[in-house]
Amino acid sequence: MVSLADYAGREQSYVKHVFLERYLEALIFKTASAYDHIVYVDGFAGPWQSASEQFEDTSFGIALNALRRAKAAWKKNDRNVRMTALLVERDAAAYERLATIRPKYPDIEIKPYHADFLSIVPELVKDIPSGAFAFFLIDPKGWRIPLDDLRPLLARPKSEVTFNFMFEFINRAASMTEPAIVQGLDELMPYGNWRQRLRDAQERQGGPLTSEEREQILVDAFKENLRQVGGYEYVADTPVLRPLRDRTLYCLFYATRHERGIAAFRDCQGTALAAQSTTRAAGKIRHAESSSGQSELFDSLHDMAPDKMADRLEHERGMAEATIMELVPARPESIAYLKLWPHVLARHMVRLTDVNVICGRLRKEGRLLFPDWELLKRVPKDHYRVQRP
Repeated sequence: MVSLADYAGREQSYVKHVFLERYLEALIFKTASAYDHIVYVDGFAGPWQSASEQFEDTSFGIALNALRRAKAAWKKNDRNVRMTALLVERDAAAYERLATIRPKYPDIEIKPYHADFLSIVPELVKDIPSGAFAFFLIDPKGWRIPLDDLRPLLARPKSEVTFNFMFEFINRAASMTEPAIVQGLDELMPYGNWRQRLRDAQERQGGPLTSEEREQILVDAFKENLRQVGGYEYVADTPVLRPLRDRTLYCLFYATRHERGIAAFRDCQGTALAAQSTTRAAGKIRHAESSSGQSELFDSLHDMAPDKMADRLEHERGMAEATIMELVPARPESIAYLKLWPHVLARHMVRLTDVNVICGRLRKEGRLLFPDWELLKRVPKDHYRVQRP
């Protein structure tokens, strides 16, 4: 299991790995119920700054342990699921360490590649059996990734992807005019004319955009690009903040073609956001203590401080309600609940349980109609029709 003790000075990686651990644990186990072969692909495996001899604080170490646990759990049910990890690393020193892990995981088929990820995309596509389900992790150290070069992988039907979008660097680069930087961003987000959207928003604002407004435009633009290149039905993101400042460092994007995947993502996100709030609060207190030596004072101030993430989540629930009312057609038209809630989860930082509660309340208020609602049912079911009066 991921341990905060292994992440001194890199707490943002701890948050990312908490999410990755919960996400892979849930999704691999669930997917293995339908597929006999699961393949995990890490395009930038490392390891980097690992504090564990077992690499438990690395993305590939977390993935290998999730594969192992899922394999063992299904084996108890007399189901033998083949688990494979394809691990790519360009740096020679990191690859040398990566190549030592095979004996530690004899139950997992591990194939390391000493190569540049983008250069071996066609080889990776060939190495994934057509009947297998694949999980892709794209977590580069930088931001210059020509997205169209990944199309052969991302567009593979039986797959999902988690992509680390280096927001802070991209946000800064979006205002630069150097040809190499402009080209790099155009390759990362080749569709949708996001630059024009930034200009239009600034004109409407009558001045510079806030950091939140810029973030929303850039995040939405990358969502749409990832959706278009991979042909994904649902794309969602979760922000990872700087340890001591209330600013987004990077965003983790998740893309899937299945509604249960987006539901699992939002559940895992909740765990990661809770870990982020805890670690950032502790980090701020340690920083304040080292600056002033008044630990009791800062502990007390932290206890009284508002939880900004709690405010953000409350805002997201309000936005989710507005989206529900936008997507539900007026009577006599209707939408199946199974077609409604995944799109709400893709747009907003809410869980399925939140959407259930919101829709139940809107029904009681008479703002939504559920013609198929059954007696004594407390939350809507996937097959229910939904409509506005």
